[in-house]
Amino acid sequence: VESCNLCVHRLDNGQGTTACQDACKHQAITFGDLKDPNSDVSRALQQYPSVQIRADLKLNPGVRYANI
Repeated sequence: VESCNLCVHRLDNGQGTTACQDACKHQAITFGDLKDPNSDVSRALQQYPSVQIRADLKLNPGVRYANI
């Protein structure tokens, strides 16, 4: 089993989405640059409350979950 690498190979090749985004028919996955306030993911985080899973570990993976 391989860990998720956020589709770095796809993004490095100019594709703008991850495989998970393409596979999700509900468009429930948002991906982008958390440091860019104008990115889709930054705007979504401003609009919807979110949490980190296992924030107690202080790993700050950059993955957030909304509505849980």
